[in-house]
Amino acid sequence: MKILSRLLVIGTLCVALPAVRAEVRPPVPELISQGLNAYAQTGLNAALQIWLQNSLLDRNTLLKTELGVLKQADATYGLFESGEVMRQVSITPRVTRVYLVLYYERAPLWAYFDLYRTRTGSQVISDIFFSNKVQVILPPELMLP
Repeated sequence: MKILSRLLVIGTLCVALPAVRAEVRPPVPELISQGLNAYAQTGLNAALQIWLQNSLLDRNTLLKTELGVLKQADATYGLFESGEVMRQVSITPRVTRVYLVLYYERAPLWAYFDLYRTRTGSQVISDIFFSNKVQVILPPELMLP
């Protein structure tokens, strides 16, 4: 009887643990989602117009760096297809970092967006970064299984 009880407990744990570890993906914040949809339907310039709306990011610097990464991804990886939020981290009650993977025809591109919520509740992108290397975007603790 003890053996049967132990087997039952072990079997229950084997079934329950994967369910506990399953992670629910957070929804894509609206500002990022709108840009991703524009990117897929209309192209990169439409996405940038949405993402940079009301942002204080230096467009000249951004256009030289991050836009270059996106243009290279378009040229190398093929057409942009979609994006998925991997994780959201609340840095403060008003600042959130959103880690994403952008799916292209032939390869992914990794990104983070820092969202700032103003006093009025609107969100603006305060920083944005893209890389073809996941380890550049994700902190090591977020890459653990």
